[in-house]
Amino acid sequence: SSPTSVASPASSQEPEIIQTIMNRTLRHWTSPDESLSTAGSRIADAPGLQPDALLSRQPSQSVPALCHLVAGAALLLVSSPVFSQTNQTQSEQGEYVARAAGCMSCHGEDLAGGYQVETPMGTIVASNISPSQEYGIGGYSRDDLARVLREGVSPDRRLYPAMPYASFRGMTDTDIDVLHIWLQDQEPVERAPDQQTDLPFPFNIRTGVMAWNWLYLGDRDLPQFDDPVLSRGAYLVDHLGHCGECHTPRNDLFGVQNDQYLAGEVIDGWLAPNLTSHPVSGLGAWAAQDIVDYLGKGTAGNIVQAAGPMGTFVKHGTSHLDEDDLFAIAAYLQTIPAIDTRNRDIPLLVPMAERDRPQHRFNQIREEMTQAQARDDLSEPERLYLDHCAACHGVSGQGQPQAFYPPLVQNAALRREDPRNLLTVLSHGVPAGKLYRMPAMPGFADELSDDQIAMLANYTRITFGGRQDSTLTAADVGQARDQDDDMPATLRSLQVAAWVALIAGITLLVGGTLLWWVLARRRGLRRQEGVRP
Repeated sequence: SSPTSVASPASSQEPEIIQTIMNRTLRHWTSPDESLSTAGSRIADAPGLQPDALLSRQPSQSVPALCHLVAGAALLLVSSPVFSQTNQTQSEQGEYVARAAGCMSCHGEDLAGGYQVETPMGTIVASNISPSQEYGIGGYSRDDLARVLREGVSPDRRLYPAMPYASFRGMTDTDIDVLHIWLQDQEPVERAPDQQTDLPFPFNIRTGVMAWNWLYLGDRDLPQFDDPVLSRGAYLVDHLGHCGECHTPRNDLFGVQNDQYLAGEVIDGWLAPNLTSHPVSGLGAWAAQDIVDYLGKGTAGNIVQAAGPMGTFVKHGTSHLDEDDLFAIAAYLQTIPAIDTRNRDIPLLVPMAERDRPQHRFNQIREEMTQAQARDDLSEPERLYLDHCAACHGVSGQGQPQAFYPPLVQNAALRREDPRNLLTVLSHGVPAGKLYRMPAMPGFADELSDDQIAMLANYTRITFGGRQDSTLTAADVGQARDQDDDMPATLRSLQVAAWVALIAGITLLVGGTLLWWVLARRRGLRRQEGVRP
């Protein structure tokens, strides 16, 4: 095949055809160290694969041979420069779609899976989505992948809606096409995740998801735009980025409450905040650049940082997006109707004109700590802060921008009325590398008591966060640290009903069998008595 023929309109479907041939026919024809072009020439020139020989064979012999001939031609086509460039572009587009969809956030950079989502029903574990035939999705066709993304149904089972197919169902055919190409082009990981999804009865019966799909998988009434920037932003937020899956309140059956779209929710122990345009509860006070910086770098104005699941999503997902797409997301979020969730009393971000610009000079922290530790009138909260926080964040909370230690002055984590994210970070810390260049934040759960962590949180919220008061207690710390969500009453009732039905069914089955046996025995005895002489 010549470059001209590859680029012609008639060849528009060749990549999909060649991909199918390569996956299904040539897997056993190419050695690991053999180039595609060499293998193509070898197969096409193989004895018995010439057209005359093909026509002279029996149908049962000629069909496989013809497949091999076509495969050889396909491999020769793949080796042409123009096709290689086209295929590479599609693969790159597929990776971009995977990043925007957050695939690596749950399934890892190697796609081996293993991320655990803790739910009130149990632990759901992300599966291996590498192209492994045994452990992953190597056998998935493009249509198989489309059904997974849009319906939550894989070739061998139904998926739980922790896999956000309710949002992915809006993905375009083109994005699914290139995503499939990229996924199948990755290195297979030949192992299953160390942990497996573990849900109690009856939630471990996956066919029960059909009822959830019937209730909640309908198309959502989402805004539509003629403006291409807003339309792109809506697609990234509502579908690829599936922001509503975490940031929208859910009912007791984990159905999304569409009338509260993006109004915030607690998931896996973390607060996924309100993303609507409300000036206090939501992002109304954020500038577009704040949103772009937060999604692209994991921090905005150096006073808000992504942590927990959002930190993971930024690291593996949004930080890889083009700036145009990030601005499209920001533009769309600023159009979301404001919802006042009443969970904030001051804006999360201080307006740009009112933001402090903490400065850090060389040796400043050492000098200030020496002076502070020489005081004999330090309160217990001040002493806790000096001993555990000041070396990184500064005595006056100015931080160390050069070393990527953020300032605490006006920091968003200290301004929230809902303190669970702050208490979670103080208790468990944040590992190094969570975001680009960000150092580790140690957790203090093993070093400080719950009372001391509450005291430290109250001190920083008032001293640096701009809050008038803070009255967190050890009970608040314990609740944030344990992150145990009780099963909603509706689900608990459903579980009890399922057990009752199961026991009743077993009882009826055993009782019915026993009754049938007794009656049959009596009939047999009567027949025996009737035939006696």
